[in-house]
Amino acid sequence: MNVKKVKLADIDPRIDGRIRPVDESHAEIIAQAFEEHGQETAIVVRYGSGAEGAPKYILVSGAHRLRAAEIAKWDSIDASITKLNADEARLQEIDENLIRQELDVLSRARCLYERKELYLKLHPETKLGVNQHSGIATVANPAPRFALDAAARMGVSERTVHAYVSLYKNLQPETVKILQKTTLADDRQELIYIGSIAEPVLQVSTVKEAIFKGKKPSELKEEPVRLSGDALWLSLGKKEASRVMKMEVPARRVFLDELAKAGVIRPEQIVEAA
Repeated sequence: MNVKKVKLADIDPRIDGRIRPVDESHAEIIAQAFEEHGQETAIVVRYGSGAEGAPKYILVSGAHRLRAAEIAKWDSIDASITKLNADEARLQEIDENLIRQELDVLSRARCLYERKELYLKLHPETKLGVNQHSGIATVANPAPRFALDAAARMGVSERTVHAYVSLYKNLQPETVKILQKTTLADDRQELIYIGSIAEPVLQVSTVKEAIFKGKKPSELKEEPVRLSGDALWLSLGKKEASRVMKMEVPARRVFLDELAKAGVIRPEQIVEAA
């Protein structure tokens, strides 16, 4: 990759979708280092779409350095220009983050979940079940399986990789947003518990209530509650009501409260179980 001066105005930072959000305090430290010693490591960018009005370059790695250059009021920055496409660039960003020790459990799980999707897209021949009848041409030197490749890069077992992917797969997108930058994001057991709540709305509501009360989701231990049978069946239907009654107590409590807030049922219809 060639290194050249690139104007900051020509770079799309793609901040919102990045694996590791920019920490302003860290960027300020880098900005001070820039002013004292200059830039030692180039950022990495790829070419934009070339469409009219589109950014000339898109950031691949170096978000903190790019932000530091803005803080230092530079108008340009040293950048290596890669020919990677969008998927390859995203995979590189993920791999750079996976080797960082400061990633919390949630961020690492997200990285591996997204990496698996990208890896299988770029290397379909490694997908489980693909064979000579799949329509995919035989590859002379096929890439290693996703879990094997990821495990080797991280220095962990394939089992650990699968566990991270499974953990993230069970979390709702809204749940992930709420959990980011909380202590729960680095609590593996609580993340597994949250993922065990299969009802999407209930999962999100449980996490919100736990954070509001300053508790862990698994600590929402309340007295068993239920709707009186007739009221529950009338409001939700027999099949749905039966499913609600099979939920764990904390989850059921949160779900019924949400139904009350939404006006589906009345608070006074919720009665303690005998």
